[in-house]
Amino acid sequence: MKLHATMKLHTKVLAFVAFIAGLLTMGSPLFAHHGDAAYDTSKPVVLKDAVVTEYDWINPHALIKVDFKDENGKVQHWISEIGSTPSMSLLGWSRTTMKPGDVVTLYVWQAKTRLTVGRLNKLVLADGTVLTDRDAKSPSRYGAGGGPEQQ
Repeated sequence: MKLHATMKLHTKVLAFVAFIAGLLTMGSPLFAHHGDAAYDTSKPVVLKDAVVTEYDWINPHALIKVDFKDENGKVQHWISEIGSTPSMSLLGWSRTTMKPGDVVTLYVWQAKTRLTVGRLNKLVLADGTVLTDRDAKSPSRYGAGGGPEQQ
């Protein structure tokens, strides 16, 4: 009888441990954050004289949407993400940094899929102000020579 009760307790403990393990496994994507593996960081794409169509000051990443004319005059619609609004605020960005119609130059790490989306390396406003998604003291996530200060 005592053996049966002990086995029943062990079964309940094992079931509880399996339940918790299952919850942790299913919940792990909630704690994950994507990296920059989706972007080609070998050389940024330069979008000179791009026209801002939308600037979304949102979390988890603010978005800059621009129209850019390629060398053949064809308009490309680009979307570039930057860091979170709290971190970007520390680097001089704000919700009023730019507005639709502003002409800017973007340096973008393009998606490896070659779609017209990417991660911003740096932005040059019409008045010459340069904004980046990290300060010069932070090590580049792209390795040696990959930070905006080197491009």
